[in-house]
Amino acid sequence: MSKQLQIYYSAVFGGLGGLASWWLVGSVVTQTWSIWAAAAFVGAGLGVGIGAFVAAADGAMIKRKPQRALRDGLLGGIAGLLTGALGMVLAQWLFLVLLGGWIGRALSWMLLGLLIGLSDLLVHHRLQRAAYAGLGGLLGGLLGGLLYEGLTQLFLAQAGIVQMVLSGIGLVLIGAAIGALIPMARQVFAHGELRVIAGEQQGLVREVTDTATIGRYDGNDLYLPDAGVAWRHAVVRRADGGFVLAVLPNVDGRTQVAGVSLDPGAVCSLQHGDRIHIGGAELEFVAR
Repeated sequence: MSKQLQIYYSAVFGGLGGLASWWLVGSVVTQTWSIWAAAAFVGAGLGVGIGAFVAAADGAMIKRKPQRALRDGLLGGIAGLLTGALGMVLAQWLFLVLLGGWIGRALSWMLLGLLIGLSDLLVHHRLQRAAYAGLGGLLGGLLGGLLYEGLTQLFLAQAGIVQMVLSGIGLVLIGAAIGALIPMARQVFAHGELRVIAGEQQGLVREVTDTATIGRYDGNDLYLPDAGVAWRHAVVRRADGGFVLAVLPNVDGRTQVAGVSLDPGAVCSLQHGDRIHIGGAELEFVAR
């Protein structure tokens, strides 16, 4: 699956998360709550919906493993709940300090997107990956928030059902923008790629930021369900200004880099264009 298609699916899932958030937040009457309690609830609702759906996209559409999608979605939802509540409270404070307006709203959505992106740390435990996700979330929050506010201004004179529908559309746009920009930012700032040339996952492209695990376990960054691939087979990581591939100990299966066979526990440097054979899968390493 190409990176463009992965970004598309992430955007679709983010939009669905925005729609779920709209339903969740809209089902509770908060008019009698304090401004801060209402902001925390709304932020938590947005974080749960968008965070869960964006985190589940990889397992659902790329790895096609329902259990992985459910696990990642649950972790993403928990992280989104916490960061979303904090983000919306801070955003509300920022909005009041700036006396509202487009700038205040834009910065508010940016802050929310940033924290939802950073919640990737709880799901994947990679600091650099989470930093890129945070940057993508920030830009997604800005883009989606501006589209949302633009729609609001166009139909400012309308009331009732129109404003309710606009809120739903706006949250779908914000969720889709955050969902798309998070993997896009990782792709832009990645230092390398692994492309599956042959095998069960043929056509799949995975970026390499700092490290990328490879194996037939669906929790690996590059999931290869091919014959001869170990549960956790190898790791590609940055080292000395380049990348190396390390075969994990006790691996029973073929591992070759540029035609050279590697034993379990071996480490070799990777060059741009190197072909990697792991079990029945063939990969190409692309350096930037």
